[in-house]
Amino acid sequence: MHIRFLIASVFITTFGLQLHAHPYYVSTTEIHIHRETKTFDITCSMFTEDLEFALKKLYVTNTDLQEGITMPEILNLVNTYVNERLEIRLDGSVQKFSLLGCENENESTWCYFEGSFSQFIKEVTVTNSLLFDFLNEQTNMVHVHVGAVRKSYKLANPNKLAEFSF
Repeated sequence: MHIRFLIASVFITTFGLQLHAHPYYVSTTEIHIHRETKTFDITCSMFTEDLEFALKKLYVTNTDLQEGITMPEILNLVNTYVNERLEIRLDGSVQKFSLLGCENENESTWCYFEGSFSQFIKEVTVTNSLLFDFLNEQTNMVHVHVGAVRKSYKLANPNKLAEFSF
């Protein structure tokens, strides 16, 4: 009887995990730089279950992004996580940015940030290692918009640096 229970448990665990796994691991980071107002906004999209896994591993917390995405404690964890793994340099100067909020859409969590700068921008350097420390297969797409010009770069783990000239 115990052997049947063991086999059933292994079967359910193995196939249950496969049902929740997705076939690719990709995040998207969009950065819009507004020269006229000297502001920028960032939108990061990650698979919810991957972000949740990272937050649980790092901060040893029972984070449920499906239920509590607007809770201040969870927003604080997301803000800390992203700020530790996403660096924006404008003309060599590291930029600070703050979280505006997050929302879930289908299987993704969307996080919105904003910041400001003081000089005219020609160079944008992005260091993006979101989810790299948990998923070897992780790819991060980075899109930078300055005015009507959009440039993109694909970062495959462990490469985390993208440089753009405008």
